[in-house]
Amino acid sequence: DHDDHEGHDDHAHHDHDGNDPHMWLDPANALVWLDAIASELGHIDPENAARYRANANTAKEEISHEIHHLEDHLKSVQGKGFLVFHDAYQYFENRFGISATGSISIGDASKPSPKGLQELKHHFEEEGIHCVLSEPQYSSKLIDSVFGGFKPHIGVADPIGVDLELGSGLYLELLENLASRIAECVNH
Repeated sequence: DHDDHEGHDDHAHHDHDGNDPHMWLDPANALVWLDAIASELGHIDPENAARYRANANTAKEEISHEIHHLEDHLKSVQGKGFLVFHDAYQYFENRFGISATGSISIGDASKPSPKGLQELKHHFEEEGIHCVLSEPQYSSKLIDSVFGGFKPHIGVADPIGVDLELGSGLYLELLENLASRIAECVNH
């Protein structure tokens, strides 16, 4: 159950008015959505219902394969801490057994509170966290100002596919890029 947010007790999650809106980052959700989308399209356009169902089944096979691939790919990250720019990755973390230690910003590009800064610095000094994942749509100036004299490895994770080309492979590419960027940063 993704609402439990197990393994995330050490930092606050933003809730976007009670719900984490980043549900697409758990590919198991996409498997469910594909059935619902194909069914609804079949009701709207009965002549092509079989095509929608076939496309959904093909996509489900591809996503299931990708889930297994990402589970293997992210084993090297399990049990290792990292920080994220904002707390957008709960669904991805829970699906693949990884856990961000903290986030720099709750949900926007504002600086953390003084208490939040102390917690972030504690992660670096006491826990040996050395990876911070930024996002392409936000300026790195906030990260630079937060960490000052610390020299973390800064990776770029893109939970929304800002730089990806639209097309049939976008979703799988988004997941693969996210896993690769996290693994590269954490294992740097």
